[in-house]
Amino acid sequence: MGDINGQKYNIDELPDALLEIFNDFAHSSFEVRQTAVQAGAEVFKSAIESVTPKDTGKMAESWTIQTKYKNVRYVGNTRIANGKVYRKKKGGNKSEARSDVPLTNVLEYGENSKHYGFIRRTFDAIEPQIFATIKKTIENGG
Repeated sequence: MGDINGQKYNIDELPDALLEIFNDFAHSSFEVRQTAVQAGAEVFKSAIESVTPKDTGKMAESWTIQTKYKNVRYVGNTRIANGKVYRKKKGGNKSEARSDVPLTNVLEYGENSKHYGFIRRTFDAIEPQIFATIKKTIENGG
């Protein structure tokens, strides 16, 4: 059972419900669409900031919304991991050290990271809220 905009849907009905939201989105005006995707991105940015690990607090303050493409928003983080980061090769051996690795990659995908998957879990948890915000913004005309 899924929940979109406060309505309950059986799992087999979710694709049609999401398609309806996307159709409404595609047929709305350009300015309204931009406002709607920005509103959805703000919802995610706020949520991810609140669950970001807080060692110094700088990572939580470094989330940004990129507006490079029309109808798309990327929520990303600008913090870089300190020091050298080693990746494993396919055989399991460590490869050469790299610097300038995004801290989100280390925390989200690092095998020994106690924060493993925190970005994906946060998005999955608030995805219905993001879509509800986008739909409401479109319905309200921006």
